[in-house]
Amino acid sequence: MIDIVRASSNDDDDAAFAEGAITLWSNLLALMGTHLMETGTPRQDVLDMLTMLHETNEETIRSPRARAIAGRHLMSVYRVLGEA
Repeated sequence: MIDIVRASSNDDDDAAFAEGAITLWSNLLALMGTHLMETGTPRQDVLDMLTMLHETNEETIRSPRARAIAGRHLMSVYRVLGEA
């Protein structure tokens, strides 16, 4: 029984770490996208890069929970940069 509790705790720690990393990653993408647009990269090119990144994430992130969180964060960045 103790092993089950420890396993859940480790899974929760892993999920919290992944969520933190995804949040940091999405903030970095927002900064990079903003910088690209400010230096002359067309908005559509930046949005196309984000779309390609989303498609790659869908194929490579194994955890359904992490994949969903990454998708939500990426969509938020896409929306913000699309309206900027």
